[in-house]
Amino acid sequence: MKISMINGSQKRGVSNSGIILGRLSDLLKEKHDLKFYDSGLKQFSNVIFEEIISGDVIVLSFPLFVYSIPSNTLKMLIELENIIKQKQDKKLILFALINCGFYEGIQNVTAFEIVMNWCERSGVIFGGGIGQGAGEMLGFFKNTPLNKSPFANLERALETMTEKIEIKKPFEITYLNPYFPRFLWKIMAVRNWNTLASKNGLKKKDIRRKL
Repeated sequence: MKISMINGSQKRGVSNSGIILGRLSDLLKEKHDLKFYDSGLKQFSNVIFEEIISGDVIVLSFPLFVYSIPSNTLKMLIELENIIKQKQDKKLILFALINCGFYEGIQNVTAFEIVMNWCERSGVIFGGGIGQGAGEMLGFFKNTPLNKSPFANLERALETMTEKIEIKKPFEITYLNPYFPRFLWKIMAVRNWNTLASKNGLKKKDIRRKL
């Protein structure tokens, strides 16, 4: 079976969306033909879009942006919809992997609704997916097996999703929080924000400033 794996992150190099997509690909690669695409780095040509829809399954992984889909990924989906309506002659199924910076995975619910609506409009079967909370933590554990990290529940969900992908059946949307104390996550997040602010010439008071 041919599976199109689309990374919708705008980050170059290692991204949290890529980490999740990579783990899913490890579970699928021995039995299936996987093709990888980065929608955050450049816009696809019609040739690439046609290659994507020539497969059997699409897996879309992206980060939550303002409770929604990143603009680059949304633009890609709009163009993909047009190609599907013009040239697709078989039913595709799309699975989504959404990660957010919030601790609670349920914060991804609106983005999933958008993906569901896109699938209905495009004539694609919505395969469900995983909404992962505290996605920024994934980078800290990128060299640790998921089942030995605070994301052990993500590992189990990906294994279940793999079973559904292989039979092209919808997977129930699963919202996950990490196995990690929320107060410690908050401390780590604040430290990370302060470090990023400092690198960009900002101070702590700049982060708290109201617009």
